[in-house]
Amino acid sequence: MLDDFFTGEKKGKRAQLTLQQLADIRCRLKGIDPKLDIFATLYTHHLDLPIRDYLELIDVVTLWTGNSDDLTHLEPNLRKAEALAPKTRKMLGCYVVDYGRKRGVPVPQMRLQCDTGLRWLRQRRIEGIIFLGNTTMDLGFESVEWTRQWIRKVGKTRL
Repeated sequence: MLDDFFTGEKKGKRAQLTLQQLADIRCRLKGIDPKLDIFATLYTHHLDLPIRDYLELIDVVTLWTGNSDDLTHLEPNLRKAEALAPKTRKMLGCYVVDYGRKRGVPVPQMRLQCDTGLRWLRQRRIEGIIFLGNTTMDLGFESVEWTRQWIRKVGKTRL
């Protein structure tokens, strides 16, 4: 899992590894077991960067929206990711905390990203949903409890 892999730069050092380093890692990994995948975090603010060549060497991108106000752009952002990396499998990353604002993701935005992710799963546009809470899951954020309830409600949904 390559987290915070892309630098945000359009020129120069675009990622934490060179293309050749990533290709070498991929070759060694697939030589051990072809089923081992390389995952990378892809933030929506990186969707306009020239990183297609890197994404061709990555098996799965996890798409994350850092600013909860930007969750209204989930659909166009997934379309951008699909165009940028048409062969790369995708997962939706869902924050329960808006770290930039130091608050829980408002429940309406949490509902939007969860329901959108479930729709995309049904459409087979993504393979899964990841919820990031690390050390914030038991700090009393309303978004966390809402997400727990949502998972209980839809967790056994057949896809």
